[in-house]
Amino acid sequence: MQNNIGTLKSNSKLKMIIAIEIAAVLALWQFLSSANLINDYLSNPIEIGTFLLQSIFGGELIIDAGMSLYRSLTGFILVIVCGTILGICAGYFQPVGRFFDPLISLGNPVPKVALLPVLIVWFGLNDFTRIFIIFLTAFFPCFINTADGVRTVNKYLIWSARNMGSSHLNVVKKIIFPAALPKIFDGYRISLALTFMMVFSSEIIGSANDRGLGLMILNADMFGRTDIMFAAVFVIALLGLWCDRILLFTRSRILWWAN
Repeated sequence: MQNNIGTLKSNSKLKMIIAIEIAAVLALWQFLSSANLINDYLSNPIEIGTFLLQSIFGGELIIDAGMSLYRSLTGFILVIVCGTILGICAGYFQPVGRFFDPLISLGNPVPKVALLPVLIVWFGLNDFTRIFIIFLTAFFPCFINTADGVRTVNKYLIWSARNMGSSHLNVVKKIIFPAALPKIFDGYRISLALTFMMVFSSEIIGSANDRGLGLMILNADMFGRTDIMFAAVFVIALLGLWCDRILLFTRSRILWWAN
């Protein structure tokens, strides 16, 4: 009980420190801008906040944020399905692992944004291309963490289950998957962050419906509107933070025993 109270106090203190630091940075930024000590090209927090409120009430920012969120989460869901299934197979079945190992070693270091021109030629300038490049970027951490998590499962548990007649499917469902879940969720968290990082790069090439935070940043840069650029970057960061908190909450509920 005392440990829980101490943890709550330390968490509250940490949140207060973070809030004070953010407020201090914004106040210093506003002061330097008002005193003309920084370039007028850089918008101040008041201008950025004003644009944010106007765009939210006008509905434009919500539409752009919704399109970016749709692309990021669609890519992330595909990563969860494909990365988890293939990662479990690669970690549990050695022939599958040997097959994927050179492919992962070759593909992981490649900057996926470099593949955009090729994908545009193949699939065209559409949402499929953007979601696919987001998927490619976020797939590798999920796959690698899942395969490593499966390989770290206690082999004696697997051998005991197999000797008692359990099928490979039952071993995966009742032993491998639950034991590897902490490592799998680590991969999910890294992949989730990468989807929001990549959504900007995937949208600056243009959009079939001209919506998205990445395209908003690109257009704002063309017209010198740094307030719009900062606002869009802030929204991307906020969406990523919310999704990360939801993922951590889900992890704490599923892996209550690991906490």
